[in-house]
Amino acid sequence: MVTVAGEDLFTPIFNKLEGLVSAGRNAFNRHSRQDLEQLKALHREIVLDIADAIKKIEGTLAKKQAGERAEALKEQSLLTRLQLIAEKLGGLTEPIDKKIKDGVLFSEKAVSQTNYLFDHQAGILRSLLDILKTDNAMLKRFVQEEGQKLVQDCINFATEHEDRLIEGLCLPQAAPLFLSILDNMRTAAQHEVDIAQMLAKKN
Repeated sequence: MVTVAGEDLFTPIFNKLEGLVSAGRNAFNRHSRQDLEQLKALHREIVLDIADAIKKIEGTLAKKQAGERAEALKEQSLLTRLQLIAEKLGGLTEPIDKKIKDGVLFSEKAVSQTNYLFDHQAGILRSLLDILKTDNAMLKRFVQEEGQKLVQDCINFATEHEDRLIEGLCLPQAAPLFLSILDNMRTAAQHEVDIAQMLAKKN
């Protein structure tokens, strides 16, 4: 497990990211303001947790010899990528908020695809944390493959949505919200692939 001065900085961040995804899923499906507020609160906490963790790692870097800095720099890079993931998953707030406020209805297909993305996003986050705990090579390959699949799924879902829109199967007001969700999920998944690739490399 990756620790800094004996402290596990990463498990709380990953757990909160997964909680954020769960809150987003519930807010999306139930039009729940309470879950939306939980999403926002978790995002704020994650931003602060990551900033605090980066400061702690920077503090250890200053005390390390040149040959000992590689692992700390890797931890720093991991946190930077987690910042980017948190930014994108936090970005789900806006389209979900508008969906709730305006009572926008998604097609059955779009709802199914969005829930698929939420579920797989949570699974990838859990797997990344397991990699940090176990350093399992098979799991690293699995996350890279699943993350790349999620990226491609987002692209495919956007294309399918355009077809449904042309056919009149989706409401026009739902289109920008669905596409925003897809874009945030796609970019978060790409950063997760980057993390898995980084963890697969030996110092």
